[in-house]
Amino acid sequence: MTSGGYHVDDPHKIQGRDDIVPGTRNLGEIRLDRALDALGDIGGRLLLLGAGAGRYARALANARPDLDIHAGDLSPRAVSEAVSYGGAPFYLVLDAQSLPFADATFDGVVFFDLIEHVTAPESLLAECRRVLRPGCLLHFFVPLEDQPRTVYRALRRNRPIPIHRWKREHVGHIQRYDQRRIVALVGDAGLAVEDISHSFHLVGQVHDVIDYWQRERSSGGKGLLPVSAVKLLSRGAFIITWRLAYLEDRVYAGPFLASGLHLTARRSPS
Repeated sequence: MTSGGYHVDDPHKIQGRDDIVPGTRNLGEIRLDRALDALGDIGGRLLLLGAGAGRYARALANARPDLDIHAGDLSPRAVSEAVSYGGAPFYLVLDAQSLPFADATFDGVVFFDLIEHVTAPESLLAECRRVLRPGCLLHFFVPLEDQPRTVYRALRRNRPIPIHRWKREHVGHIQRYDQRRIVALVGDAGLAVEDISHSFHLVGQVHDVIDYWQRERSSGGKGLLPVSAVKLLSRGAFIITWRLAYLEDRVYAGPFLASGLHLTARRSPS
């Protein structure tokens, strides 16, 4: 089973094995907090798509034990790993572009870092709308890797630092978006955008480039420095960039130099 030319069951590619611990000041915590703010006092059934090994699913279940959470992923291995942690939520293998649920089943749908992986984003969003009950909401986070005034846009044709190839090969990013396209896709799916905020500003993008540089070299990619030096330099840089990336996103949620989009939309009541 593949997505974008890489195998979704490759154990080295599966995301979501770590946990989001409140107060640890990382970017996952920011994404979780914004999702919880968007959900507000919503009750009933919540669907989380692209759950991986369950990182956000476990965090949502811990934060909102009142919700009946279903979490799914395309990878059977990832779902098996998520189940092995025990407890809520309920996990299942699914294709987010063709959901195995009846119309109007859920009171909320959430996903993080998913729409850049799918071949048909229109189908994904149409399915989200279909399974939402009238008047209920969708919230998601997407990296804007084609957004003007970002590091990703500046490097889109850069040969020494081919960040887009690295992301495609290592984590299956087969789509690159800017904010305008995402908002248009959401509207075309019949959902009304209610709120937008931003994250992953300049320091976060620099951190990301360093991360994928060391992933590429660690997996056999060519370079001048030995892999041991690359890993050492990366670890040293991460001590600074990870905390600063968190702080810049806590202080500022605006669009300037931002490459992360948090979007909340709602299906019409009728």
